[in-house]
Amino acid sequence: MKYEKMNQEILEAIGGEENIQSVVHCSTRLRFVLKDESKADDKKAEAIDGVLQVVKKGGQYQLVIGNTVEDVYDDLIKMIHIDNNDSDNKPKKKQNLFDTIIGAITGSIAPAIPLLAGAGMGKVLLLILTICHVLSDKSQTYQLLNLIFDTGYYFMPAYVGFSAAKIFNTDRMLGAFIGLMTVHPSWVQIVTANKPFHFLGLPVPLVQYSSTLITAILSVWIMSYIYRFVRKITPGMVKVFMEPMLTMLITGPLVFLVIGPISNWISQGIGFIAMWLYHNAGVIAIPLLAALYPWLVSIGIHKALSPISIQLVATQGFDPIIRVVALCSNMSQAAASLAVGLKTKNKKLKSLALSSSATAYLGGITEPALFGVNLRLKKPMYGAMIGGAIAGVVASFMKLKAFIYVTPAFLSLPMWVSKSENFVVQAIIVIIVASIATFIATWMIGFDDPVDKSQIKEAKKEEKKKFDKDHEKHELHAPAKGDLEDVSKVDDPTFASGVMGKGIAVIPSEGKIFAPDDGVVTATFDTHHAIGLHLNNDADVLIHVGIDTVEMKGKGFNQLVKKGDKVKAGQELLDFNIDEIKKAGYDPTVIMIVTNPKDFLEVLTVLKDKDDTKKVTNQDNVIILA
Repeated sequence: MKYEKMNQEILEAIGGEENIQSVVHCSTRLRFVLKDESKADDKKAEAIDGVLQVVKKGGQYQLVIGNTVEDVYDDLIKMIHIDNNDSDNKPKKKQNLFDTIIGAITGSIAPAIPLLAGAGMGKVLLLILTICHVLSDKSQTYQLLNLIFDTGYYFMPAYVGFSAAKIFNTDRMLGAFIGLMTVHPSWVQIVTANKPFHFLGLPVPLVQYSSTLITAILSVWIMSYIYRFVRKITPGMVKVFMEPMLTMLITGPLVFLVIGPISNWISQGIGFIAMWLYHNAGVIAIPLLAALYPWLVSIGIHKALSPISIQLVATQGFDPIIRVVALCSNMSQAAASLAVGLKTKNKKLKSLALSSSATAYLGGITEPALFGVNLRLKKPMYGAMIGGAIAGVVASFMKLKAFIYVTPAFLSLPMWVSKSENFVVQAIIVIIVASIATFIATWMIGFDDPVDKSQIKEAKKEEKKKFDKDHEKHELHAPAKGDLEDVSKVDDPTFASGVMGKGIAVIPSEGKIFAPDDGVVTATFDTHHAIGLHLNNDADVLIHVGIDTVEMKGKGFNQLVKKGDKVKAGQELLDFNIDEIKKAGYDPTVIMIVTNPKDFLEVLTVLKDKDDTKKVTNQDNVIILA
């Protein structure tokens, strides 16, 4: 980190990390809210190389940094461990019921998903080998391989039970035991016989639990409470065998008599709803889910849909909804990232976007594209949503079905094949539709292309060479129309003292900011109250609208350019509402500062005296650089 040493000195000066309640930054300053401001050493802070001034205002402890404030802040955040949205006086919120349920489901299933995917693709491999007559389904080789891959799904309750035990903070071996109990060969025989079965005179519902999820999760959850109770009442000398025995004795019958049948009803209900949607509302449900799916991925609850998909494959033999939605969404994420990669001028982003697109297309792994590209840039997400929805409509009309649970992508195309049906062609059509629709939508919507810092550096070098060669005087136009005055008259000690650099102030008569000369935008802010420019004459300029207007959080401001844009002299950069600023209690004075005056022999204003004023327009020269 470039500013690590500087930030260490800052932390020492303000009383340490533990004295920070929150920290933000504006265009030039680090703004701390300290728990005890008396612990801060002002002189020590001002003596830090890179800190221009200490300002105490509005309950904030402000360190004036200048144009590098954003980079300093970024490095600082990496060094400290505080939550700007939290306070020591506010208790941590407990997890709500929805988050608890989703967390339990995803945490229990997620570890088993790679195994299920591998077993599923193994089953597909066997299918392809038999279709191609490479292997006979009557051969012992086939039978053994089929047994191996069937194990992945048949004993699913055991894997889920083991994972669920970790989530519910109970014994993991007992969790696996509960799952295995429901697929015991004796119980399978009892269910197959289909004859009435009783336990202590109570009828036991004959339910097949192989390849199920919900029963294992609910059973282990209830077992966790039973296990805790048993541990409390069991004497120490017999704990080693009594705890598991009593837990089995109590939980086992509950599973077969109550928990299992209830969870089976839930599973059947989920399956019924899913198939109803497929048959009656697929053309609406699938596109809608495809558009929303990347947002579910972004907050980590998409895996809560996995039980539905797995349950459909286990009970119906296919999944016509969840895997179809995932295919539409995954390919749309890939296409959006591809569009960004081809359109961006940022070399680093181009490399990331193209590689992320390839990963998503081939393996269905969308996280690099989602988090590294599309979500970061925001607008490509809209393109992906549009493309996903369009692909969802096409998929719903073609009645696309997945026959195994695996992440949809090019390498997993066999997932759309069964012994009796083949939807590979339809899946490829959906991929093509998702790709084309998303690519066009993303390209048309566009995105804010991040500025390549290396390109800026090279441009600065070239511009400086040209300036050094010519070494002629340059004039900067007024950034706004109004009354020109010396910057020392500004009601802000940081600007007035000249510590930020030499410049001028304009009391505006019109709410418009113009470029003082040709250059490039080097800094913008979410609050839109300031703009940084690097001019072609090698001057770094900060135009700041108003005093403390950062507190308005962008209200009354309209930014017309973005970081990296090239601008011409006299070009309008932003609009602001003078009346709204005054109404909010702030001074609307516009300040223009040359922040690198040491790079010039002279930085002069057109005012002959500090007390002089002059009416100016954006066509009038106000600063002379030599």
